[in-house]
Amino acid sequence: MCFNIKEYGAVGDGVTLDTAAIQRAMDACAQAEGGTVFVPPGCFLTGTLMLHSHVELHIARGATLLGSTELDRDFAPDEPREEPLYQDHSHSYFHHSLLYGEHLENVAITGGGIIDMQSAWEQHDGRGPMRRGAKIVALRECRGVTVTGLTLRNATDLALYFAGCESVRVSGITADVHIDGISPDCCKDMVISDCIIRSGDDAIVPKSSYTLGRLKMCENVTVTGCVISSRCNAFKLGTESNGGYRNIAVSNLSIYNTRFAGIALEVVDGGILEGVSISNVTMRNVGTPLFLILADRRRGPEGTGIGTIRDVFIHNVVATGPYESWHAIRESIECDSDIQKPVCVTSTITGQPGHPVENICLSDIRLCVPGGGTAADAERIVPEDPKSYPETTRFGPMLPAYGLYCRHCDGLTLRNVSMHPYAEDARPAYRFDDAKNVRLDGVTGCVEQSKEEG
Repeated sequence: MCFNIKEYGAVGDGVTLDTAAIQRAMDACAQAEGGTVFVPPGCFLTGTLMLHSHVELHIARGATLLGSTELDRDFAPDEPREEPLYQDHSHSYFHHSLLYGEHLENVAITGGGIIDMQSAWEQHDGRGPMRRGAKIVALRECRGVTVTGLTLRNATDLALYFAGCESVRVSGITADVHIDGISPDCCKDMVISDCIIRSGDDAIVPKSSYTLGRLKMCENVTVTGCVISSRCNAFKLGTESNGGYRNIAVSNLSIYNTRFAGIALEVVDGGILEGVSISNVTMRNVGTPLFLILADRRRGPEGTGIGTIRDVFIHNVVATGPYESWHAIRESIECDSDIQKPVCVTSTITGQPGHPVENICLSDIRLCVPGGGTAADAERIVPEDPKSYPETTRFGPMLPAYGLYCRHCDGLTLRNVSMHPYAEDARPAYRFDDAKNVRLDGVTGCVEQSKEEG
């Protein structure tokens, strides 16, 4: 059955608040044991809408769901949560969203239409220090989720957030947003495909936080065929890693104009990251192509230990310049000049003393990097700094290698890997400190290993 929201009183003039009318259509569809809620062409101003099981919300081409800018009035307040919270504010709350659902089955948001959040930011700090606005979609512990075909604009909190969801398909999304684009958290059996993401924070960022109040892995996730630009990181696992990651496949990404990392794999709050395959990735104007780090923040319940990174395969990656300033994601985003430039830092693979990253393989990799390092840079002692936030800049702007810096590794294979600096550089291409069982085959560029490791 099809339920047209105009038949339930929606006006669609972009001025009249249509929340109640849209919700009536969605409730009627649920009471009829499922069907499609149809949003016809027009501009429908709305606040929080509750999704239902077995209901498809279809936003037709030419239709816009326009998020209200009256965030306190038209969006649901945050739900109560028990303290302490071991995850970011944005990963703790769900109700204050445009489309919200919990413990649902077979829920879909489809169509060729637009959801525009109008760049509405909180004007006070009552919802936490970030002063973000409302999420577009927040689903908690749902099963059988489909989100396809939509254009998402101007979200000031996570655009698509899935926590503890299973059997999820996200495809054909075009997102131009201020914060994270697609955020699966503790999800299982998920495919993200054929999306175009431009984000002010991380673009596609699976997490395994403590948002469910228990540990749960993020596993069996495929990301493929996406085009990404980010003011932070393009594809990232982390930083919240309490539950861990397993069986993650990433392929066929085109990444451009990204300030920090193109690919970031981060374990900082315990958890195991294993069985990750990344292949066929092109990057242009990206600050740091590859950033793999095991750190020691340990944000979590008592007993949280240092995590593990092992069995990671990265194949067929090309990164090129020129490394130049990039325009703001949208004209409405104000970027200082230092934010507009990629922060060019050497790619890194780093563990912790006594806790190496294990069994990492890089093959068919070509990185064209800025270069320009001096002999003094080549002699720099890199601080450990295990507690600080794991961004690419944590070790400083100049590492003692221009292509790849590796520390605290056991079982590292580089096969057909080449590094090419645009400017003359006095540093070696590769530096290995406390690195055991290193295998090099067809590697181009000078290699340097710490004396204590021979």
